[in-house]
Amino acid sequence: MSWNRRAGLVLGLAMGLLTGCSLTLAAPPPAGEIPFRTQPWPTPTPSLPPAGLSLQTGRSLFQEHCANCHGLRGQGDGPQAAALRARFPDARLDLTGSLAERTASLRDWFQVVTQGRADRGMPPWSNALSESERWAVVLYAWSLAAPPEVLAEAGDRYREACATCHGEDGRKGPVPLADPERVLGIAPAAWMEALQPGRVPAHAGLPELPTDLQQALIAYLPQLAFFAVDGAALQPPRPVATASVSGQVLNGTTEAPASGVTVTLYALIEASPIFSQTVQARADGTFRFETVPVYPEAAYLPVAEWQEVAYPAAHPLTLTAGQEVTLTLMVFDRAADPGGIHIDQAHWILQPLADRLFVTEVWVYSNRGSTTYGGAGSPGMIFLLPPGASNLQISGGELGVRYRQEEDRLIDTAPIPPGMGYQTAFGYELPLARARTLSLRAVYPVDRWNLLIAGGALQVSGLGLRDLGMRTLGNTTYHLYEVDPPAPGGARVITLQPRRPVPPWVVPLMLALGAGVAIGLFRLWRRWEADPIDEIARLDEAYAAGEVDEGTYRRRRAALMARAIRRYQAGGPSPG
Repeated sequence: MSWNRRAGLVLGLAMGLLTGCSLTLAAPPPAGEIPFRTQPWPTPTPSLPPAGLSLQTGRSLFQEHCANCHGLRGQGDGPQAAALRARFPDARLDLTGSLAERTASLRDWFQVVTQGRADRGMPPWSNALSESERWAVVLYAWSLAAPPEVLAEAGDRYREACATCHGEDGRKGPVPLADPERVLGIAPAAWMEALQPGRVPAHAGLPELPTDLQQALIAYLPQLAFFAVDGAALQPPRPVATASVSGQVLNGTTEAPASGVTVTLYALIEASPIFSQTVQARADGTFRFETVPVYPEAAYLPVAEWQEVAYPAAHPLTLTAGQEVTLTLMVFDRAADPGGIHIDQAHWILQPLADRLFVTEVWVYSNRGSTTYGGAGSPGMIFLLPPGASNLQISGGELGVRYRQEEDRLIDTAPIPPGMGYQTAFGYELPLARARTLSLRAVYPVDRWNLLIAGGALQVSGLGLRDLGMRTLGNTTYHLYEVDPPAPGGARVITLQPRRPVPPWVVPLMLALGAGVAIGLFRLWRRWEADPIDEIARLDEAYAAGEVDEGTYRRRRAALMARAIRRYQAGGPSPG
């Protein structure tokens, strides 16, 4: 495995655990993580999918990683679809179109999933999914071209219409339909053409098949070639009743009802949307969803969109038959002034490997103001990169979509509403000379800054460092330092001196252990972080005593509730 791939895996595994749930006030409902690699891995295309693939596995992977853009049924209606189309007009999000117009083969699809299509906003998935997982998700996505109820019967229809000549397993006759090379290499448009009357002499005299059955048979071929149909994987969830959801949207900046707001209600199963409905709030900010289908296994999340920013409700809802739910959603004015931005925690993790140093930066920050930071004229969240940084990798994104790089600045362009618990995490490598200096720089005020050195292979010195000794996090020992944060725009310079050379064979060992760092750091941070439930209780007491005005109380409580939900979903309350 190459250095690039190992480093990407370490960053992805570590940051996935470190940051916990990604549901913040700044983002639509979460679905799958987007790979953090900025360029595709040079992965050779395998000749055939591996044995033992499962359509159920493909569906689960699709819901986790793909539905946020493509939609749960591949119809291009995921929560992020509109934003992606606005940035990439050629994005191919709807996977359910006519097979007669599909000129790409299964092997072509696998290549795109593996290497990405930057011009269409499609990231590479080779660093996030294994080869077999990519094949499973591709084959499941391929099956979405046919309606689920038709595809569920495709096996029976194949046996009725095709098995006499082509065999029960598709491997009989002069044209074995289940031949893997044929299934992978022939585009659906060519298959559809072959099914038209008179196109194939052997089909002379056969009745014309309905279009939906033609699509189902073609979508069924990969399952015939590579695995048995799992009928349960093809059946979408079904509603059992209806309910209603209503409420009002308030502007948290002005404390007045918000007008011109679009509100969307999502039904989520395993963080993937199964249903969505959109309404326009009235002039007084009120909205109502009638006859909402009730899925017993779903969580419902209302999201207000205003000035191109999505504001989810503080917590998801559960609905029962006939229930009427009322709630309040908060939106905020946008501003280009970063005055409310504050870094709550900065964590730098240094892993010396042979002649390289891999640096992971994790920034946890909040917006303590009353407006959403971002919009026209806003520079975004700025993070300064050291000279010589290369192989930049971003957790949860890639350059050109949410992030951009301008010389020594990495810029996160996501709007930041008032609230807490925002995270940006990225990694890069630096050449590790015999002795070098590293500048710790920040654009915004920082409360806490920690430096962790893996394995004790580096000697660190500099002003403003407090040695906290060796800590074991996961399966790895780290030397932990507390850094006296520099003023905004300033720098804290440290000197790095290798204690001993690190042999190349240590690289895979350290990288294999690197994911364990995440668990230890996550628990350590939880001990440092105040319990949001306790903070909510104190805030309620302060409001009851008249010490906090209503506008501040509402904003602060919504932020704390969102933080409590994130903490609960990420693993429960902090350890004692």
